[in-house]
Amino acid sequence: MTPTPTPTTPDGARIEHDPYGDVDWERVTRCRSQFHLHEPRNELDPRSPDHDPPSTADADDGRSSPGALVDKYQRAGYGALAVTEHEYFVDGTKHKGEPFVEALDTTTWPWTEWDRECDPDGTVPVQGAELRGTLDGLDRLHDLVSLDNDLGHGRERSLRAVATDVGDRGGVAFLPHPGKYVDPDDVGAYVDLFEAVDPGTLFGVEAFNARDRYPSCRAIWDALLAELGADRPVWAVANDDYHARPRPAGAERFDRSRTVLLVEERSPSAVVDALSSGRSYVQYDGDGAAPRIDSVDVAGTTVRVDAPDAAAVRWIADGSAVATGAEIDVADVTGRYVRAEATAAGDAVTCTQPLYLE
Repeated sequence: MTPTPTPTTPDGARIEHDPYGDVDWERVTRCRSQFHLHEPRNELDPRSPDHDPPSTADADDGRSSPGALVDKYQRAGYGALAVTEHEYFVDGTKHKGEPFVEALDTTTWPWTEWDRECDPDGTVPVQGAELRGTLDGLDRLHDLVSLDNDLGHGRERSLRAVATDVGDRGGVAFLPHPGKYVDPDDVGAYVDLFEAVDPGTLFGVEAFNARDRYPSCRAIWDALLAELGADRPVWAVANDDYHARPRPAGAERFDRSRTVLLVEERSPSAVVDALSSGRSYVQYDGDGAAPRIDSVDVAGTTVRVDAPDAAAVRWIADGSAVATGAEIDVADVTGRYVRAEATAAGDAVTCTQPLYLE
């Protein structure tokens, strides 16, 4: 999507691109979503609101179906899901490091295989997979989450080639857990990748993964925002990366991080459009509950976020906190963007998408 500048304000400052500019906050549904999930590695209880199996579970107790995973998240209030299995995990068998064969080019799809379908009151299904590709300067393959298309394997091509293939198939993609691969002060390869791939295809990065496994992900996101600006938007997503594996206390993943989409209809096309256009915000619960955002509004050079459950709001520009409180006057900001972080007890945080400045 090409950014559309808002009108210049009388004093010359303006918001160049506001992803919330056409959001009707009174009408939209806040669709809790997960776009980085895996087939269960163990038995899970779809009726339980907790991470399972417990840390004491026997790994040989069997595996639940992806349908049980869908049920678990639907019961937890999620409105859109993608089961994005690793390209090397097929039919319950790990093929990592093995030569590519066509049988690996598959995705966990369709949901009708487990008698789960899209309906007005159900969870919107999105096809997906976690692919891999090469990246300059990295001595191992880098993951890429592919959505809304049937590509099931990267075939060890460059990330650029894999992402381009996703786009050619009508899909979209994001970089998961970037903090696993690069440092915030060394994002040059990411900049080159985002500049080379259409923004309608490669739309963003994962800012939170599970229980914030890689805290540097936000710093990497900020570095990209500062480097690329409104000419190449980069939106954030947040996901559980849930495998239904036993995890020790403090490392549970179920329902800890999520993307909240702002949609007016429940359909795969509406979900993917909101995701790839930045009509969303991302949450990490920590040991509490991330605040809900009721609105993000722009009036002249003032941006205001309404997050009534937040204990505090801080504003980030070019990677640093530049203001606190519900409002900020962007005329005083020298960076290329601002974004808000609404915080609550237990290290819970909700992040808006960036509003790009001229």
